Amino acid sequence: MKMITIKRLSDCSFQDAVTAWNRGFTGYYMDAQVTMESFLNRFVSEGLSTELSILAYKENEPIGLVLNGIREINRKRVAWNGGTGVAPEFRGTGVGKLMMTDTFTIYKENGVNMAALEAIKENEKAIKLYQKLGYDIKDQLLIYESSNFSQSISFRGDFSEYGILKVNPSQIQHVPFYKTRLPWQTQWQSVISGEGLIVTDKSGEQIGYALYKQNYNDNGSHVSTTLYQCETLQDRNDKQVIAAYILSHCFSPFDQKLKRMIMNLSHTNQVVISLLHKSGFEKKIEQVYMEKTF
Repeated sequence: MKMITIKRLSDCSFQDAVTAWNRGFTGYYMDAQVTMESFLNRFVSEGLSTELSILAYKENEPIGLVLNGIREINRKRVAWNGGTGVAPEFRGTGVGKLMMTDTFTIYKENGVNMAALEAIKENEKAIKLYQKLGYDIKDQLLIYESSNFSQSISFRGDFSEYGILKVNPSQIQHVPFYKTRLPWQTQWQSVISGEGLIVTDKSGEQIGYALYKQNYNDNGSHVSTTLYQCETLQDRNDKQVIAAYILSHCFSPFDQKLKRMIMNLSHTNQVVISLLHKSGFEKKIEQVYMEKTF
């Protein structure tokens, strides 16, 4: 494309990356603007790479970017597109397709077997572009939130048959029914600074698990909790009670007004969704989860 140059982020400044991000997500479906600090924090916590990410320039002006990371999952190299943005005045000109084509070259150079991304459900133009480029929709993802919350009846029950083990998030991957094919941000690697929780029955069998993170302000006060995974052993008849036990633990204490969020919950997890609805959580965002094989 005339006058458009694609560069690796490793050859650019982070200031240009922040500029490209904020321009690229201007007028987005939610507030996605970042500061240098928040951009760098996200870049590190989500395992993104300067060698794999790219910026688009018109002359010396950053006008777009694609952020990428790669992980080894089940002996396969999985790439994640952590954000594709194009400045408003350049949308519809082919810049997005140009960047994605360059991204695929990077994926192939690095032996990627499967690529994944999420897109806001309403962003039909982006979804259609990804489909033309070989991505398929594999799941519908839901983000729930509650800021005015008190422990409701749906999070109560007879939990006397269960026990809880608090573990490092990395240990969750060893739970026999741990789900590896989930959105990047909900995988244990992205929650390494958070907490892991395993529910056991009286025999010691692992029957549920969660990944979550408590967030604190500069004064050390607990201000929010984000839940990334909440899963139960599927052949159990008491799945709802197990899930309620997990949620009651992750979202406590209930005498504090905290922002509580569930990140990228699969629409198939009806046990958890039912409990959230009964407890007054609101669905804030819907996304599609997409994959492309190489």
